Amino acid sequence: MTDKATLRRQLRRRRMAVPAAERERAERLVSARLRPLLRRGMRLAAYVALGSELSLAPLISLAQARGVAVYLPVVPRRGRRMRFAALADPQGVWRRNRYGIREYHARKLISARALDMVLLPLVGFDAQGGRLGQGGGYYDTTFAFRAHRQQWKKPRLWGVGFECQRVAAIPREPHDAPLDGVVSEAALYRA
Repeated sequence: MTDKATLRRQLRRRRMAVPAAERERAERLVSARLRPLLRRGMRLAAYVALGSELSLAPLISLAQARGVAVYLPVVPRRGRRMRFAALADPQGVWRRNRYGIREYHARKLISARALDMVLLPLVGFDAQGGRLGQGGGYYDTTFAFRAHRQQWKKPRLWGVGFECQRVAAIPREPHDAPLDGVVSEAALYRA
């Protein structure tokens, strides 16, 4: 089995090779596939695409138009447990975090436990809910509390990526937060 670092390099190359027209098509298809899951009043955490990640801009616009409260992750100064800023906060500002990534900051941040659904960026995925992220462990740490729940697994975690990022199996470790599903331009996979 390929180690995670090698797999990340291979899958990042695949993701970067997706042509612009195909990217735009994938963004629209992902938005359409997730549309039935969007409910008025729900709290949805999304992300702002970095580099070659699949952009959620069309989905964020759709969600807000449907009355969904959209939140974006905020990386803490210390530790790995993220909190989430409401995108609709008129007092919010964009800042660079400690990694130089633009983040939206609002006056009030909410915890991961307050969310209904989270859309996670990924480097790779499998159809069984395995996710290969950037390797920092932020999402795994933030949603580790779900592993201690026997039945109720809110918030639901959905990975988002291009179909070219799918592999037969992602190597898993005990600390990896499993996904409830993954959505790509080709399908919606429920784990």
